[in-house]
Amino acid sequence: MQRKIVQVGSSLAVTLPAEVVKEFKLKKGHAVEVSVHPQSGAVTIRPGIRYYENGKVTRRFRSLAEEVRRTYDDAFRKLSK
Repeated sequence: MQRKIVQVGSSLAVTLPAEVVKEFKLKKGHAVEVSVHPQSGAVTIRPGIRYYENGKVTRRFRSLAEEVRRTYDDAFRKLSK
């Protein structure tokens, strides 16, 4: 999908189409992660990790926490001794 760069004050910005905003449940003020990939010349924008939504921990955050626990389980056990 192609978008134009627009001026916002003294900064430049890229707007997101309504269907992307809806699909990812984005709202004004939500954090996004911007990654630059110099080798490929690509810039990617991903929704930031939302820890809470509607007062509850999100499934995405729980799955990331579980992945960290599994990956570093041995290290956590050694540190706890």
